Amino acid sequence: MPYRLLLLTLVALSSPLWAASGETLGTLKKDVPYVENGHTRQKLDLRLPADPKGAPVVLWIHGGGWIGGGKENPPIAALTAQGYVVASMNYRYSTQAPFPAQLEDARAAVQWLRSHQTDFGYDGKRIAAWGHSAGGTMVSLLGSRQDKGTEIQAVVNFSGPTDFGLIIKDAIDGGYADRLDTPISVVALLLGGPVKQKLPLGLEASPVTHVTARSAPTLLVYGAKDTLVPPVQGTNLFTTMKKAGATVELMSLPVTGHNSVNRETIARALAWTDRALGVKR
Repeated sequence: MPYRLLLLTLVALSSPLWAASGETLGTLKKDVPYVENGHTRQKLDLRLPADPKGAPVVLWIHGGGWIGGGKENPPIAALTAQGYVVASMNYRYSTQAPFPAQLEDARAAVQWLRSHQTDFGYDGKRIAAWGHSAGGTMVSLLGSRQDKGTEIQAVVNFSGPTDFGLIIKDAIDGGYADRLDTPISVVALLLGGPVKQKLPLGLEASPVTHVTARSAPTLLVYGAKDTLVPPVQGTNLFTTMKKAGATVELMSLPVTGHNSVNRETIARALAWTDRALGVKR
């Protein structure tokens, strides 16, 4: 029953998974609304490098089971020292609005970044989206769908669920499906109701559902010892993207659990993103 923890646990997903350094390089613009007159959580923090002219952008989407976490102190803030603009966004929690609100917010943030590129000088046509756990789901949704007007150029998914259909099926087959609908089920909260009645929406919320040959180049980073999001969630998306003819790489971490974001994986993801966005060093 590999998904029991993912489905039933809130505390582990909403608590910090790494120690944020708080390091800020360049210029920090806090609490920028990306939706006019929007929800209090529809804001982002924008970190600009010393010279943002023509700089590529990384949009960071935090984890927390869609019920916790925030944009403050993203673990990739220091990418500004490598010439990147770093946008770290909040989004509406599932307790405030169920899916697809979270995807709508991610799309709105991309649109805001595109429409304000001339204000700050960065390159709005070179946007990579990185995210961990719940945020990993969202960046892979953005990249697999490539909806018109919110296309992105690269995705890095750290340990994000990618196939809710598989999660729900395994829960039913494992005999613990009734627990999916308890108040502490993060998937039921995300989908806005009893999971067994929400399978179509679960499939819609699954990045694996939307993969095509034009899906954004994607790097999948998964810990082999992850008990919250089993690594099969990464390998299944990897296989699906390969079959579709999309560009995808899988970074499997043999001794790592759910905390797949660290200095080493960030450095490797940065090198991959440089290649995907055509950054020359």
